[in-house]
Amino acid sequence: MIRVLLLEDEALLRLTLASTLPDDTMSVVGDYGEAAEAVAAAENTAFDVLVTDLDLSQGPGPNGIVVANVLRRANPRLGVVLLTSYADPRLVGAKLSQVPEGTEYVRKQDVRDIETLRTAIRHAANRTGDSTPADLAVALTDIQIETMRLVAQGLTNAEIARQRVVTERAVEKSLSRIAQSLGHEGDATKNPRALIVRAYYEMAGAGSASDTSSPSPG
Repeated sequence: MIRVLLLEDEALLRLTLASTLPDDTMSVVGDYGEAAEAVAAAENTAFDVLVTDLDLSQGPGPNGIVVANVLRRANPRLGVVLLTSYADPRLVGAKLSQVPEGTEYVRKQDVRDIETLRTAIRHAANRTGDSTPADLAVALTDIQIETMRLVAQGLTNAEIARQRVVTERAVEKSLSRIAQSLGHEGDATKNPRALIVRAYYEMAGAGSASDTSSPSPG
């Protein structure tokens, strides 16, 4: 019997998973909406796999990767499933190197039925997962991903330049290279910032967006 601890800040999804995941091979020993609650409960709860949302933006505290690393240090044999809408953990400011070894990375939009998630949990319990998302949307560097995130948050080129301690011209060149990597090369009629924002939202699992407000798909 695989014992699962669930951390998901979307209440309806958390309740749905807590009620549908249990079968004759696994049980949910606790479900929580905030990182601090899950970490505190873990001290007195025996479990084999942590299923956690990546972006816990609806509650206070760290993201799911940080929680997974904290709990993995306490239990090196712990299996981890990252459940998220994001195609790439770097889109929420994380680094691929921070994802615990053997993690199962599952996009919410790819889960067609509950058995898909159960299979990921079984892989995580056996530590046969893959810490690198299988379908990174594009081969972008960490700095380019961070630049995309800042653009999607509505920062101007000047504000991004100040944060990265570079010139505005360097930011403009970076935006152009990102647009090319996204497959929008050579079209002078299209605004690179608009292309980048749209791509960010699509990679975040939120579809395209018409403004630059920051998404929180999970």
